[in-house]
Amino acid sequence: MSGSVKGMPETSASPIVSLTVTELRDLCIPAIAAAGGSPALTQSLAEATVAAERRGKTAVGTAHLFDYLDGLEAGRINGQASPTVSNPLPAAHHVDADRGIAQLAFDEVVEAFAASSAKFGISILNIANAFTAGELGYYTSRLADHGLLAIAGADSPALMSLFGSTRAATGTNPYSFAVPHPDGPRMFDQASSETAWVKIRHAADRGEPIPEGWAQDPNGSATIDAEAALAGSLLPFGGVKGSNIALMVELLSVHGGGRFSVDAPAFDSGEDSPGTGLFVIAIAADAFDPGYTDRIASHLDRLNRDFGIDFGRKRNLEVIELPAEVHARLVEKTRR
Repeated sequence: MSGSVKGMPETSASPIVSLTVTELRDLCIPAIAAAGGSPALTQSLAEATVAAERRGKTAVGTAHLFDYLDGLEAGRINGQASPTVSNPLPAAHHVDADRGIAQLAFDEVVEAFAASSAKFGISILNIANAFTAGELGYYTSRLADHGLLAIAGADSPALMSLFGSTRAATGTNPYSFAVPHPDGPRMFDQASSETAWVKIRHAADRGEPIPEGWAQDPNGSATIDAEAALAGSLLPFGGVKGSNIALMVELLSVHGGGRFSVDAPAFDSGEDSPGTGLFVIAIAADAFDPGYTDRIASHLDRLNRDFGIDFGRKRNLEVIELPAEVHARLVEKTRR
């Protein structure tokens, strides 16, 4: 689930504040701590926020951090969460996030998970009882850095229709895939919906219409009114094909006890955790062929050279550019 600064539309004309990676991290840490985050949760969330910004994923970077800060302050996120790790099977890892954040739960298990994936050739991780998962590419890229192929998905509170339903029946249910590469992981991260929910929220903030095919109103009728869309439901990409993928992602995400989307409370209001589920499957890249990673790199280079396709190239920005309003609000959060 991606997010934005509520009531704070982003425009290309907004003044920009440039920050180094260290400067952004040094702003995120006190803001999270002031909202009620423990040292461990604060560190995990700050690192995930900075990583998203370095990849240019602004919607799930600092802008989304405010959804976490609001969640901490309201009690939807347990700032003192102590994740519980278990191994139901040798290659099956489970973490109860204790109503905290998925990033902290992942940090608690990632080394053991990566090691078992290398040992057994494949392992699965399921995280339950968490806030929304943020940038899924954060999880898959870190595993690709360990020489693993990684697939991840997460559900969320119901925001999207399925199979022609007139109401929201599932979340936007993002999924990500990453492969190792000598120059850094290659990765994609996308939602099952035709567009991200935050884009509709941005349009509503600006009083602008949305394109046809993005959403429907509360009666199940097509709409270009962003406010009606927020009261209604998003549409899956590709119709039935997108519905199939969204449902698959949800069923895998709740495997470890996460809430089904229609049972989950809103992530941006109230005091109850959405109880998000997250799954990750990691596969040893050398399970069948010790030269597979080199073959991947060679093939991706060929796609780039001969077809102009630059699949999932990793960005690693050293200077982060934030809208001045976002920067000002983050600074304000550090002073509480």
